Amino acid sequence: MGTVAYAQDLPPDPLAPRAGLSAEMRQAYEEGRLIFNGHWRPSGTNGPDDLVGLGPLYNRLSCASCHGAGGRGKPPEGPNSPFLTALVRIGVVDKDGKVSAHPVFGTQIQDRAVPDVAPEASLSLDWEPMSGQFPDGTEYELRRPVLTIAPDPGPDARWSIRVAPQVYGVGALADAVGPQFTPGLFGWKALEPTLVTQNAAALSQDIGITSHYQPVPICPSDGCAQGKPEIDGARLMLLTLFTDHLAAPEPDPPPALGKMLFTKIGCAQCHRPDLPKQMGSGMVHAYTDLALHDMGPGLDDGLPEGGVDSAKWRTAPLWGLGRVLKKDPAFPLLHDGRARGAAEAILWHDGSAAGARKGFMALSKEDRDALIAFLTSL
Repeated sequence: MGTVAYAQDLPPDPLAPRAGLSAEMRQAYEEGRLIFNGHWRPSGTNGPDDLVGLGPLYNRLSCASCHGAGGRGKPPEGPNSPFLTALVRIGVVDKDGKVSAHPVFGTQIQDRAVPDVAPEASLSLDWEPMSGQFPDGTEYELRRPVLTIAPDPGPDARWSIRVAPQVYGVGALADAVGPQFTPGLFGWKALEPTLVTQNAAALSQDIGITSHYQPVPICPSDGCAQGKPEIDGARLMLLTLFTDHLAAPEPDPPPALGKMLFTKIGCAQCHRPDLPKQMGSGMVHAYTDLALHDMGPGLDDGLPEGGVDSAKWRTAPLWGLGRVLKKDPAFPLLHDGRARGAAEAILWHDGSAAGARKGFMALSKEDRDALIAFLTSL
């Protein structure tokens, strides 16, 4: 005889919406989920839906290809591993420090293409080990990415690996009071001001889908035709409604010692536990200030973007960190996934965050473990 699966036996839905949606909003949410999970295909091909217009150059077939279950991506583990949930931004920097799009690759390398079109480049990632030691004698190893791009982009090119960030909870970030004097709130460089422009930018660069906000297609060197937007306003709004209403992560009860150490060594100065909402009462418990900070030479990849210096990065929200660290304590973190777990991520902090790194290094091993246990509860 078979067994019956009851609701309490089913795993929780990682793409569940915020509580309180009306039946009409829930229907729209589910339509947006279908767009998020759906695979786009080249123009002129038949399929079960109207997700048509892929490419001609692209990185992935769908939003969910990089943000699986709404979560984070990973870089390749080595030169024989493909880029699946990460990509490469690129530009040319002149002697005066001015950055411009690469003449061949533009601002992002699309390593896939529709049939009869050649991808822009092939990518191979390796890692250079870097050893270090805590003051108590405990040794550690960090790693630095070493990327090979073929064809060679030239001596003035600068590149930056970007792993896909989590998307659950981003709607709550849109409700938070963010910092002044930043281009926007979303993305590793905080370049996009709203969820709809963030979604449109990702559709354009990652999947090759044009929209009202991004009408120019990503084309090979011999060009391609520009027609009407490949995602219309209604579907873009459904996708945005979906991302806006994704439920925020729920933390575990925090270990008291680790939480105290998190504040004591200075992590909470940028990873602020709470941000006020723009409208109404309540707080957003995302552990970020949403601001850009100089993270020092170690995380400076030499590629300014959108007027943001190459060493500056938006404070990553820490909520949801426990979801990945409980499954894999060495899960790749930071913008390019170089950090294998929370301790390595802290050790890469420098510049504006140098004090927190020094404070972490000065802790005993027991206290370092307590701090990591706190981060694993978020």
